[in-house]
Amino acid sequence: MANPIFNDEQDIIDVAYQTATDDELFGSQTQAAPPPQQQAAFDENEEALEELAREVMLDPERCFCRNCGQPIYKNASVCVHCNYVVNPVSLREGQRLVRARREKYESSKLTRIQRFVRNLTGIDLEPDAQKQRWAVRQQHYHFETNGQVYCSNCGCIVDPEATVCVNCNYVLNPLALRRAQMAVRDKNAKVTRKELILSALIPGHGFKLSKQYQSRRPQVAKPCLLAGLANTAALLLAAAGLFIALF
Repeated sequence: MANPIFNDEQDIIDVAYQTATDDELFGSQTQAAPPPQQQAAFDENEEALEELAREVMLDPERCFCRNCGQPIYKNASVCVHCNYVVNPVSLREGQRLVRARREKYESSKLTRIQRFVRNLTGIDLEPDAQKQRWAVRQQHYHFETNGQVYCSNCGCIVDPEATVCVNCNYVLNPLALRRAQMAVRDKNAKVTRKELILSALIPGHGFKLSKQYQSRRPQVAKPCLLAGLANTAALLLAAAGLFIALF
């Protein structure tokens, strides 16, 4: 499946994405194995240790890849463990900035002079570090998970279609949650007194509200439509009575 935001890109500029390692997250110092007595005490306090682990997982500086479950920094755009695009918008913006800087480097006077000397004499004055830094490399990013989906806040396995993580109540899909909340509000909505009065007094207001709420809130659209019809009927009767009185 083609990447939706890279259809027109043959080569993708490689961007350095900082990713947390286990040593950075949990400390690089390793402790020796405790004696059997201490190990037994640890086993008795297993519930307390699990609670501590849950607190560690809620570290604000860390999140988890939704594809492989490995820890990454919260501002990461791509998981370096599996090349899963964690934040497509941030990735596209980062590539745009890197592409602009690379074009500025390519068009600089110093770079042009160095390449002119290389083409003329064969002497390469351009540092290898600069070449490697601005080299264009093909990247194999992907947007689909491998079947299992992990919560980006606590790292637990969640349903691929889940909106909220059942383990930590983290909102996985804010847009879907907002749509669900709007659907619940629309389902429970009731016509207000103000809407009925305005629909009955202002010509055309009831039809406007009926059209607005027809698909989302039919229980509100119908009373507004009836009030608009009553308003129209009253206006027609008044116009007919005035016509008869004049002629």
